[in-house]
Amino acid sequence: MDEEGLDLLFQAGRIAARVKERVYGLVREGVRLIDVCEAVEEMIESEGGKPAFPCNVCVDEVAAHYSPPPGDFSTVPPNALVKVDMGVHLEGYIVDTAISVSLSGEKQQLVLAAEEALRAAVRFIRAGVRLGDVGATIQQAIQKAGFKPVRNLTGHEISRYSLHGGASIPNIAVPDPRRIAKGAVYAIEPFVCPPRAAGEVVSADAPTIFRLDARRVPTEKLRPDERALLEYIDKSFRGLPYSPRWLSASNVPDPLSVHDRLVRAGRVHKYPVLVEKTGQPVAQAECTVYVEEDGCRVLT
Repeated sequence: MDEEGLDLLFQAGRIAARVKERVYGLVREGVRLIDVCEAVEEMIESEGGKPAFPCNVCVDEVAAHYSPPPGDFSTVPPNALVKVDMGVHLEGYIVDTAISVSLSGEKQQLVLAAEEALRAAVRFIRAGVRLGDVGATIQQAIQKAGFKPVRNLTGHEISRYSLHGGASIPNIAVPDPRRIAKGAVYAIEPFVCPPRAAGEVVSADAPTIFRLDARRVPTEKLRPDERALLEYIDKSFRGLPYSPRWLSASNVPDPLSVHDRLVRAGRVHKYPVLVEKTGQPVAQAECTVYVEEDGCRVLT
Protein backbone atom coordinates (compact mmCIF):
# COMPACT_ATOMS: atom_id res chain seq x y z
CA MET A 1 0.00 0.00 0.00
CA ASP A 2 1.44 3.37 -0.97
CA GLU A 3 1.54 6.47 1.23
CA GLU A 4 -1.64 7.91 -0.27
CA GLY A 5 -3.50 4.68 0.42
CA LEU A 6 -2.22 4.55 3.98
CA ASP A 7 -3.32 8.12 4.58
CA LEU A 8 -6.83 7.35 3.32
CA LEU A 9 -6.95 4.18 5.42
CA PHE A 10 -5.93 6.03 8.58
CA GLN A 11 -8.44 8.80 7.84
CA ALA A 12 -11.19 6.19 7.47
CA GLY A 13 -10.11 4.74 10.81
CA ARG A 14 -10.38 8.10 12.54
CA ILE A 15 -13.87 8.60 11.11
CA ALA A 16 -14.95 5.16 12.32
CA ALA A 17 -13.53 5.78 15.79
CA ARG A 18 -15.43 9.06 16.15
CA VAL A 19 -18.70 7.57 14.93
CA LYS A 20 -18.32 4.48 17.11
CA GLU A 21 -18.16 6.58 20.26
CA ARG A 22 -21.49 8.15 19.35
CA VAL A 23 -23.18 4.82 18.67
CA TYR A 24 -23.41 3.89 22.34
CA GLY A 25 -25.95 6.65 22.86
CA LEU A 26 -28.19 5.37 20.06
CA VAL A 27 -28.96 1.94 21.51
CA ARG A 28 -31.80 1.90 24.00
CA GLU A 29 -35.02 -0.03 24.55
CA GLY A 30 -37.76 0.73 22.03
CA VAL A 31 -35.54 2.34 19.40
CA ARG A 32 -36.15 1.11 15.88
CA LEU A 33 -33.26 -0.89 14.47
CA ILE A 34 -33.57 0.85 11.13
CA ASP A 35 -33.21 4.22 12.83
CA VAL A 36 -29.94 3.11 14.43
CA CYS A 37 -28.63 1.91 11.06
CA GLU A 38 -29.56 5.04 9.21
CA ALA A 39 -28.17 7.29 11.96
CA VAL A 40 -24.82 5.48 11.84
CA GLU A 41 -24.65 5.63 8.05
CA GLU A 42 -25.54 9.33 8.07
CA MET A 43 -22.86 10.05 10.69
CA ILE A 44 -20.25 8.31 8.54
CA GLU A 45 -21.22 10.45 5.56
CA SER A 46 -21.32 13.65 7.62
CA GLU A 47 -17.72 12.94 8.66
CA GLY A 48 -16.68 12.71 5.01
CA GLY A 49 -16.61 8.91 4.66
CA LYS A 50 -18.78 6.34 2.95
CA PRO A 51 -20.32 3.23 4.53
CA ALA A 52 -18.23 0.23 3.49
CA PHE A 53 -21.27 -1.98 4.05
CA PRO A 54 -24.77 -1.54 5.52
CA CYS A 55 -24.70 -0.95 9.25
CA ASN A 56 -25.56 -4.21 11.02
CA VAL A 57 -27.75 -4.14 14.14
CA CYS A 58 -28.00 -7.65 15.55
CA VAL A 59 -30.01 -8.46 18.68
CA ASP A 60 -29.33 -11.28 21.17
CA GLU A 61 -28.90 -14.61 19.31
CA VAL A 62 -28.56 -12.85 15.94
CA ALA A 63 -24.79 -12.67 15.55
CA ALA A 64 -24.15 -11.10 12.16
CA HIS A 65 -25.43 -9.87 8.80
CA TYR A 66 -28.70 -8.29 9.88
CA SER A 67 -29.36 -4.82 8.51
CA PRO A 68 -33.04 -3.82 8.53
CA PRO A 69 -34.53 -3.76 5.03
CA PRO A 70 -37.02 -1.12 3.90
CA GLY A 71 -40.22 -1.32 5.91
CA ASP A 72 -38.71 -3.22 8.84
CA PHE A 73 -39.65 -1.30 11.96
CA SER A 74 -38.62 -3.82 14.61
CA THR A 75 -37.30 -2.29 17.82
CA VAL A 76 -34.74 -3.00 20.50
CA PRO A 77 -36.48 -5.25 23.06
CA PRO A 78 -36.05 -5.07 26.84
CA ASN A 79 -32.85 -6.55 28.28
CA ALA A 80 -31.36 -6.95 24.82
CA LEU A 81 -27.76 -7.51 23.82
CA VAL A 82 -27.26 -5.40 20.70
CA LYS A 83 -24.30 -5.57 18.30
CA VAL A 84 -23.67 -2.59 16.03
CA ASP A 85 -21.18 -3.37 13.25
CA MET A 86 -20.15 -0.67 10.81
CA GLY A 87 -17.56 0.00 8.12
CA VAL A 88 -16.08 3.13 6.61
CA HIS A 89 -14.20 3.54 3.37
CA LEU A 90 -12.43 6.32 1.55
CA GLU A 91 -11.81 5.54 -2.12
CA GLY A 92 -12.05 1.84 -1.27
CA TYR A 93 -9.67 1.86 1.71
CA ILE A 94 -11.80 0.11 4.34
CA VAL A 95 -11.99 -0.16 8.11
CA ASP A 96 -14.48 -2.32 10.02
CA THR A 97 -15.45 -1.99 13.67
CA ALA A 98 -18.20 -3.14 16.04
CA ILE A 99 -19.44 -2.73 19.59
CA SER A 100 -21.92 -4.57 21.80
CA VAL A 101 -24.34 -2.79 24.12
CA SER A 102 -26.07 -4.77 26.85
CA LEU A 103 -29.34 -3.56 28.37
CA SER A 104 -29.11 -6.46 30.81
CA GLY A 105 -26.66 -6.74 33.68
CA GLU A 106 -26.29 -10.48 33.16
CA LYS A 107 -25.40 -10.15 29.47
CA GLN A 108 -22.87 -7.42 30.21
CA GLN A 109 -20.37 -10.11 31.20
CA LEU A 110 -20.46 -11.40 27.61
CA VAL A 111 -19.63 -7.91 26.37
CA LEU A 112 -16.69 -7.58 28.75
CA ALA A 113 -15.35 -10.98 27.69
CA ALA A 114 -15.51 -10.03 24.00
CA GLU A 115 -13.74 -6.74 24.67
CA GLU A 116 -10.98 -8.43 26.70
CA ALA A 117 -10.48 -11.07 24.00
CA LEU A 118 -10.08 -8.29 21.44
CA ARG A 119 -7.52 -6.52 23.62
CA ALA A 120 -5.61 -9.79 24.06
CA ALA A 121 -5.50 -10.32 20.30
CA VAL A 122 -4.30 -6.77 19.66
CA ARG A 123 -1.50 -7.19 22.20
CA PHE A 124 -0.45 -10.45 20.53
CA ILE A 125 -0.56 -9.50 16.85
CA ARG A 126 2.64 -8.55 15.11
CA ALA A 127 4.28 -9.43 11.83
CA GLY A 128 5.15 -13.13 11.63
CA VAL A 129 2.82 -14.64 14.23
CA ARG A 130 0.70 -17.58 13.09
CA LEU A 131 -2.99 -17.11 12.35
CA GLY A 132 -3.77 -20.19 14.45
CA ASP A 133 -1.97 -18.65 17.42
CA VAL A 134 -4.09 -15.52 17.15
CA GLY A 135 -7.15 -17.77 17.39
CA ALA A 136 -5.69 -19.55 20.40
CA THR A 137 -5.10 -16.21 22.13
CA ILE A 138 -8.71 -15.16 21.56
CA GLN A 139 -10.08 -18.54 22.68
CA GLN A 140 -8.01 -18.56 25.85
CA ALA A 141 -9.19 -15.08 26.84
CA ILE A 142 -12.85 -16.00 26.29
CA GLN A 143 -12.61 -19.29 28.15
CA LYS A 144 -10.74 -17.64 31.02
CA ALA A 145 -13.79 -15.40 31.47
CA GLY A 146 -16.02 -18.49 31.63
CA PHE A 147 -17.57 -18.23 28.18
CA LYS A 148 -17.36 -19.88 24.78
CA PRO A 149 -16.13 -18.47 21.44
CA VAL A 150 -18.25 -18.78 18.33
CA ARG A 151 -16.04 -21.12 16.35
CA ASN A 152 -17.38 -20.56 12.85
CA LEU A 153 -17.20 -16.77 12.84
CA THR A 154 -13.86 -15.16 12.09
CA GLY A 155 -12.05 -11.91 11.56
CA HIS A 156 -10.73 -11.19 8.10
CA GLU A 157 -8.05 -9.54 6.05
CA ILE A 158 -9.12 -6.35 4.27
CA SER A 159 -7.87 -4.98 0.97
CA ARG A 160 -8.95 -2.13 -1.25
CA TYR A 161 -12.63 -2.48 -2.20
CA SER A 162 -12.60 -5.96 -0.67
CA LEU A 163 -14.01 -6.41 2.81
CA HIS A 164 -12.88 -10.05 2.96
CA GLY A 165 -9.69 -9.72 1.01
CA GLY A 166 -7.58 -12.72 2.04
CA ALA A 167 -6.86 -14.65 5.22
CA SER A 168 -9.46 -15.31 7.92
CA ILE A 169 -8.54 -14.62 11.55
CA PRO A 170 -9.93 -17.49 13.66
CA ASN A 171 -11.51 -17.07 17.07
CA ILE A 172 -10.36 -20.52 18.19
CA ALA A 173 -7.08 -22.42 18.07
CA VAL A 174 -6.71 -23.99 14.63
CA PRO A 175 -3.74 -25.62 12.88
CA ASP A 176 -3.21 -22.73 10.47
CA PRO A 177 0.52 -22.10 9.95
CA ARG A 178 0.08 -19.02 7.77
CA ARG A 179 1.55 -15.90 9.30
CA ILE A 180 0.36 -12.36 9.88
CA ALA A 181 1.94 -10.14 7.23
CA LYS A 182 3.63 -6.82 7.86
CA GLY A 183 1.69 -4.01 6.23
CA ALA A 184 -1.52 -6.03 6.05
CA VAL A 185 -4.88 -4.83 7.36
CA TYR A 186 -7.06 -7.14 9.43
CA ALA A 187 -10.43 -6.88 11.16
CA ILE A 188 -10.21 -8.73 14.46
CA GLU A 189 -13.62 -9.68 15.87
CA PRO A 190 -14.16 -12.12 18.74
CA PHE A 191 -17.71 -13.42 19.16
CA VAL A 192 -18.68 -14.71 22.61
CA CYS A 193 -21.62 -16.80 23.84
CA PRO A 194 -22.57 -18.50 27.13
CA PRO A 195 -20.94 -21.85 27.97
CA ARG A 196 -24.26 -23.67 27.47
CA ALA A 197 -24.47 -22.44 23.85
CA ALA A 198 -23.39 -24.47 20.85
CA GLY A 199 -20.73 -21.91 20.01
CA GLU A 200 -21.76 -22.07 16.37
CA VAL A 201 -23.89 -19.94 14.06
CA VAL A 202 -26.31 -21.13 11.39
CA SER A 203 -28.15 -19.35 8.58
CA ALA A 204 -31.64 -18.09 9.27
CA ASP A 205 -34.25 -15.78 7.75
CA ALA A 206 -34.14 -13.97 4.46
CA PRO A 207 -30.93 -12.12 3.60
CA THR A 208 -30.81 -8.36 4.14
CA ILE A 209 -27.34 -7.59 2.74
CA PHE A 210 -26.15 -8.20 -0.81
CA ARG A 211 -23.10 -7.83 -3.01
CA LEU A 212 -22.61 -7.65 -6.76
CA ASP A 213 -19.63 -9.05 -8.63
CA ALA A 214 -20.36 -7.47 -12.00
CA ARG A 215 -17.71 -9.58 -13.73
CA ARG A 216 -19.72 -12.72 -13.08
CA VAL A 217 -23.14 -11.48 -14.17
CA PRO A 218 -24.10 -12.17 -17.79
CA THR A 219 -26.17 -9.25 -19.04
CA GLU A 220 -27.50 -10.47 -22.37
CA LYS A 221 -30.73 -11.90 -20.93
CA LEU A 222 -31.49 -9.07 -18.52
CA ARG A 223 -34.54 -6.84 -18.83
CA PRO A 224 -33.76 -3.13 -19.29
CA ASP A 225 -34.73 -2.26 -15.71
CA GLU A 226 -32.61 -5.11 -14.36
CA ARG A 227 -29.62 -3.99 -16.40
CA ALA A 228 -30.10 -0.39 -15.24
CA LEU A 229 -30.25 -1.42 -11.58
CA LEU A 230 -27.16 -3.63 -11.86
CA GLU A 231 -25.28 -0.79 -13.52
CA TYR A 232 -26.28 1.50 -10.65
CA ILE A 233 -25.18 -1.04 -8.03
CA ASP A 234 -21.87 -1.65 -9.79
CA LYS A 235 -21.08 2.04 -10.15
CA SER A 236 -22.27 3.03 -6.68
CA PHE A 237 -20.81 0.25 -4.53
CA ARG A 238 -17.97 -1.21 -6.64
CA GLY A 239 -18.30 -4.71 -5.30
CA LEU A 240 -18.88 -3.73 -1.67
CA PRO A 241 -21.95 -4.98 0.22
CA TYR A 242 -25.12 -2.91 0.04
CA SER A 243 -28.64 -2.75 1.44
CA PRO A 244 -31.87 -2.57 -0.58
CA ARG A 245 -32.48 0.58 1.48
CA TRP A 246 -29.82 2.24 -0.65
CA LEU A 247 -31.47 1.56 -4.01
CA SER A 248 -34.08 4.33 -3.90
CA ALA A 249 -31.54 6.74 -5.46
CA SER A 250 -31.18 4.53 -8.53
CA ASN A 251 -34.01 6.20 -10.53
CA VAL A 252 -35.12 2.71 -11.57
CA PRO A 253 -38.92 2.37 -11.18
CA ASP A 254 -39.83 0.08 -8.28
CA PRO A 255 -36.20 -0.87 -7.55
CA LEU A 256 -37.07 -3.26 -4.74
CA SER A 257 -39.16 -5.45 -7.02
CA VAL A 258 -36.46 -5.38 -9.68
CA HIS A 259 -33.88 -6.29 -7.07
CA ASP A 260 -36.02 -9.19 -5.84
CA ARG A 261 -36.04 -10.58 -9.38
CA LEU A 262 -32.26 -10.32 -9.55
CA VAL A 263 -31.89 -12.07 -6.19
CA ARG A 264 -34.22 -14.91 -7.20
CA ALA A 265 -32.27 -15.32 -10.44
CA GLY A 266 -28.99 -15.55 -8.54
CA ARG A 267 -27.58 -12.38 -10.11
CA VAL A 268 -26.33 -10.98 -6.79
CA HIS A 269 -24.61 -12.56 -3.80
CA LYS A 270 -26.65 -12.89 -0.59
CA TYR A 271 -25.24 -12.69 2.93
CA PRO A 272 -27.28 -14.97 5.19
CA VAL A 273 -28.41 -13.71 8.57
CA LEU A 274 -26.39 -15.72 11.11
CA VAL A 275 -27.83 -16.80 14.47
CA GLU A 276 -26.43 -18.80 17.37
CA LYS A 277 -27.48 -22.41 16.82
CA THR A 278 -29.15 -22.86 20.23
CA GLY A 279 -30.65 -19.38 20.44
CA GLN A 280 -28.20 -18.07 23.03
CA PRO A 281 -27.08 -14.42 23.06
CA VAL A 282 -23.86 -13.42 21.34
CA ALA A 283 -21.54 -10.49 22.05
CA GLN A 284 -19.03 -9.06 19.57
CA ALA A 285 -16.10 -6.67 19.76
CA GLU A 286 -14.17 -5.62 16.67
CA CYS A 287 -11.45 -3.29 15.49
CA THR A 288 -9.30 -2.94 12.40
CA VAL A 289 -5.51 -3.10 12.76
CA TYR A 290 -2.55 -2.27 10.56
CA VAL A 291 0.29 -4.71 11.15
CA GLU A 292 3.76 -3.42 11.93
CA GLU A 293 7.03 -5.25 12.64
CA ASP A 294 6.74 -5.16 16.41
CA GLY A 295 3.00 -4.94 16.92
CA CYS A 296 -0.08 -3.49 15.28
CA ARG A 297 -1.75 -0.12 15.08
CA VAL A 298 -5.43 0.02 16.00
CA LEU A 299 -7.17 2.15 13.40
CA THR A 300 -10.71 2.25 14.79
